[in-house]
Amino acid sequence: MPHIFAIANTKGGVGKSTLAVNLAVLAASQGHKVLLVDADPQASSLRFLNARDDSLPAFTGIQISQPIIHKQLPELATHYEYVFIDVGGRDAPVFRSALVAADTILIPMVPSVFDAWAAEDIFSVIDELTTGRPVDTRVVLNQATPTIIAKEALQSLQVGLQERGIVLMVAVLQNRTAWPRSIGEGMGVGEWEPAGKAAQELCQLARELELYIDENTTEV
Repeated sequence: MPHIFAIANTKGGVGKSTLAVNLAVLAASQGHKVLLVDADPQASSLRFLNARDDSLPAFTGIQISQPIIHKQLPELATHYEYVFIDVGGRDAPVFRSALVAADTILIPMVPSVFDAWAAEDIFSVIDELTTGRPVDTRVVLNQATPTIIAKEALQSLQVGLQERGIVLMVAVLQNRTAWPRSIGEGMGVGEWEPAGKAAQELCQLARELELYIDENTTEV
C-alpha cells in the first residue's frame, strides 16, 4: 500500500509546493515509484515537473482540482509507493478532500508569531476532519532564520502542538537560496547542490518521515 502525504497549510507563502516537489524528487531518486498530486489551482508542482530535464529521476504528476481526491486516490495510487499531495493554501472542499485522503499531514510553517497564530486555522480543520479517526499530523519549520523572534514563536507554537498531540519535526529547513534557485532549474535541492546544507536538512526530514532512503544518503 502506498503512503500518502498531504503537504498542507491554510496559510500561503510557507513553501508547500517547494517541499512537496523536493520530497517527491528525493523519493524518486532512491528508486521509489512516486506520484505527485497537484491540488493547487496555481499548478506550481506540475510546472516544476514540466521543467525537469529528462535525464533526472522521473516520477508521475497529475492535477486534481476538484474535491474528489479522497475518492479517486485509493485507486490511482495503487501502483506507487509514495504519494505527495501539494494542497492549495486555503480552506476549501478540495483542501479538505486532500486531508481526508492522507495517511500523514505535513504542515510546513514559518517560525513567526503571525504564522503561529494563523496555524489555529488548519489545526481546527484537522480537528474537525479527524474526529474519531486519528491521523499522523506533523509540523516542520520551514524558511527558518535563527532569530530571537523565531524562538519566541516556536515556544508559543509548541504549547498548542503538545495539546493536540501534533509532532514537531526535529529537522528544520532553513531559509537558504538553494530552495528557490533549484526550483527555477526544475531540480530538487539535492540535485542542484548535492553537498549543500539544504539537501542535508531535506534528508534529515525524510528520515524522520520514515521515507525509505539509504541511511548513508546525505544528498540526492
